[in-house]
Order: sequence, then C-alpha cells, then structure tokens
Amino acid sequence: MMLVFLITTMIALIFLGMEISWAIGVACLAYLVVSSFGGNEIPFVLIAVQMMDGVDSFSLLAIPLFMFAGELMSETGVTKRLVRLASALIGHIRGGLANVGVTTNFFLAGISGSAIADAAATGRVLLPEMEKKGYPPRFSAAVIAASSTVGPIIPPSISFVLLGSIMNLSVGQLFLAGVIPGTLMSLSMFVLTWWLARRQGLPVEPKADWRERIAALLAAVLPLLAPLIIVRSITIGLATPTEAAAILVVYVIFLGVVAYRSIGIMGVVHCAARAALVTSIIMITVGTAQMFSWLSVFERFGEIMTGAMLGISGDLDVLLILLNIVLLILGTFMEPLPLMLVMAPVIFPLFTSLGYDPIQLGVVFVINSIIGLITPPVGLILSVVGVVGRIDPLKFFGDLVPYLVVLFAVLLAITYVPALTLWLPRLAFN
Repeated sequence: MMLVFLITTMIALIFLGMEISWAIGVACLAYLVVSSFGGNEIPFVLIAVQMMDGVDSFSLLAIPLFMFAGELMSETGVTKRLVRLASALIGHIRGGLANVGVTTNFFLAGISGSAIADAAATGRVLLPEMEKKGYPPRFSAAVIAASSTVGPIIPPSISFVLLGSIMNLSVGQLFLAGVIPGTLMSLSMFVLTWWLARRQGLPVEPKADWRERIAALLAAVLPLLAPLIIVRSITIGLATPTEAAAILVVYVIFLGVVAYRSIGIMGVVHCAARAALVTSIIMITVGTAQMFSWLSVFERFGEIMTGAMLGISGDLDVLLILLNIVLLILGTFMEPLPLMLVMAPVIFPLFTSLGYDPIQLGVVFVINSIIGLITPPVGLILSVVGVVGRIDPLKFFGDLVPYLVVLFAVLLAITYVPALTLWLPRLAFN
C-alpha cells in the first residue's frame, strides 16, 4: 500500500507541473511522514544520507565535465563549423538543409553527449536559415528534434556514464556499444528526411565545389577528432571516462583559445558557470532518485515488478517487447535521468538473470529513455526546439510521427540483434 502511495504521489506531482527532482523528493518526504503515523517510522535523516550517497561517485564527475565541454563547443563556434561541413557535403540533395541538421547532430553527438544541448545548438543555427529557404516550420522543428536523439547514443554519452555508475557497468564498453546503434539511427532519419523532402518538393541548395568542401573539412577537422580522442583514450586504458571528459574539456578550450581564438578567459568562465547550473539540477535529481530507489527496495518494488512481468510470460523475447512498451510509456512523462535511476535497478537483475547481456540492455534502456524526450507531455527536446523555433511543440509533433516510427524500428533491431551493440565492445576489450 505504501509503495502505491509513493509512486502515485510522484506521478500526480509530475502531472501537476512540479519539476521532476522536486516531485521525487516531495513524494519521498510524504512517504516518511505517512509511515511515521503507521508505526513503521523511518528516520528523516535518511533523506540526507541517501542523497549524499547518490551523488558521491567518481564516475559522476564526468557529467559536469561533458556539460562544460558542450557549453564551450557552442561558444567557440564548433557548431557553425560542423554545419558548414555538413552543408558542403550534402546540402545539394533534395531537402539538403534538413539533412544538414541530421548530419550536424551526428557530428555533435561525438562531442557533447547531450541530446538537449545538441537540439539547442543546431536549432539556433539552422532553424532561422531553414525558414528563410522556405522550409515548413513544423517540418524543420521535427527534423532538428528527432535527429538530436543520437546525442546520448554516440560516444561520449552522459546517459551511459550515469547508467554505468548506477549498475556498475563498463562505461567504455557502453560507449562503444552505442556507435553502431547511433549510426543506424542517423542513417535511417537521413533516408526518411530525403524521402519526405522529395514528396514535399523542398528546396535544393547549390552544390559546393571541391574547393569549398575541402575548406569546410579543414575548418571542422579538429572538432571531429574529439570523439576519436575520447574513445581511444578509454579503450587503450589511458584514461577513465571521467578523465577522458577532462581531456575533452582541455581540448575544446585549446580549440577556442589557441586554434580559433574565438573565446577568452571570461567566456570560459561563463561556460563553466552555465555548466555548473545545469549540473546542479542533474545532481539534485540524482540525489532524490537515490532516496526513491532506497524506498522502492525497502517496499520490494523489484520483486513485485519481476513477479508481474514473469506472470505475463517467461519467454525472453516477449519480456523484451513488454520492457520496451513499459519504458516508452514511462518516458512520456519521466525524463531519462529519473527513469534510469528508478527503473534500472529493477530491470537489470531480471533480464541479466535470463541471460540478456547487460551492455546490450544498457543501450536498449537509454534509447527508450531518449525517445521519451520527443514525446509529450514532458518531451524536453520538444520544449527546447519549440522555444528556439518559436513554435508550439504540439503543432509539430505530428511531423515527428514518421521519425518515431523509424526510431522504433531501429530500437527493435537493436533489442533482438546482439551484434549491433556487442561487436565493437568485444572487439576492443577482449
């Protein structure tokens, strides 16, 4: 009964518009208050203890560092260089400017590790330009929103860092496991965008000559080296993911201060301040979700969930379909971070006990949670793109539906074809 009270209180507060972190924290506090009247008193100091335990992790230091790198990337003009490269390569095809958004988000994914940061960066640069060229605003917003979902899948990934910390998984293996799925997601959205552009008769940009393409490539080659530096430093054992994040920050500062001279000391300080603000919000959520997880274990939520799922079917293939459905539904009103913190400790023991590889499960879990960012009612990417493009998110959600269908298809392939996620990690780490 108390478990039902805890979960329903949290969901009710979320639907009333309360921030996720506060909704989780208030639900936990309400649980402790009510339980104290029922003779099953839990000390209130447990909130502080569990919140501190939740954020006291070396691997979580990678999160503010990746956020800092993402802020620096925007300030140093890296985004514009990548947009220029993508435009030079594929801008001349039908609807090419839309696929410049898909391609740029693929490039940015290897630097920022954040879908929301990528959506904001590409949206600020491309949405006004697409409007000038005659692209329908709803279609433009949908392309930017959908293509930004690869941000947490292509390494580096803040989501993989967090999941590795929660479930004690190799972050390096998770990074490599996301390469092929992220590439498949981008390629499928590229093809879909091209097909939709042909149907709608969208504009064609002038074809860049080889001189322009070489110039664009030379301008973007240093940013494109960033993901290679990160992945290589981890796979050869030179650095942990947290240390690799610090290397990325130093590298991006070098690009901005020395190579491009596009940012000064005060610019770096302002980027650090913005990254600290976003990180503080993330860490509050991590802390409150740790308390929620503790209470869930105390109330045997894992046993109840496992029993319910096994009661439906004991077949792994059926359970995987059920898992995707549950996570996709939860993702419509829960952000990836709390969804991961609350559900991962419940889901992973069940599926790993059935022989499902935890690295593959990690990629499936993260993709499910990221798809939730482009589905209402929460849909943070929808909100970000809506603000940048000055358009109501609900008005362009209909244009997102074809992209959701494609992403679901890729998700199913990744769920049932282990080689798509496990080939690269096994090649690098075995």
